[in-house]
Amino acid sequence: MPESKEQAILEAAIHEFAEKGFEQASTNQIARMANTSKGLIFHYFESKEKLFEACVRHTIDFTMKELDYENWPMTQRIIDDLKIYFEKELTFMKKYPDFYSLVIRAFADPPGDLRKKMTELYAELDSISRTYFSKMIDKLNLKEDVDTDTLGAVVESHMDYYEKRAMAYMKRHQDASMEEMKPFFDQFLAMLSMSLRGLVKNDEDVLK
Repeated sequence: MPESKEQAILEAAIHEFAEKGFEQASTNQIARMANTSKGLIFHYFESKEKLFEACVRHTIDFTMKELDYENWPMTQRIIDDLKIYFEKELTFMKKYPDFYSLVIRAFADPPGDLRKKMTELYAELDSISRTYFSKMIDKLNLKEDVDTDTLGAVVESHMDYYEKRAMAYMKRHQDASMEEMKPFFDQFLAMLSMSLRGLVKNDEDVLK
């Protein structure tokens, strides 16, 4: 299939799934938006479930490439760094609102037949973020008596708390914007800042 046609189908499907969710999304409408036939969509994607999965994977791959998480610069001012990164994500999601809506629907309330695959995808992304946080901790100028393994466990517990509260909110409010999620992120930063207090050689490296 020509790349332009594949892109047209994916873009149309991403918009339809993001706006209506899996159950209410119409493959007829996707075909109309992509200027193709419903039969051709299923010829390439086999089923509505396969199309949904392809959309989520495309969205994640594009987001990871554009935001380039692995190459974001890291300094000792971890709280400032994270605020900058959140603003970058916010700017990106404003530019591509369908991506954000689709990911919320995929992870907060996935279709039954795709629940396992969406859970696996979420675990992959979660692993990337936790690896990134580990690198951030390694950058900190910690006091000599600080056990980095214990500190890592504390940071992970904060992340777990943040993710559970944020995900619970997204399940109840699947139209929630990135701005609405900011209070959860701000609380995570406050918890992280409190945990790091007195553990680094210079508090100004991590605290506002």
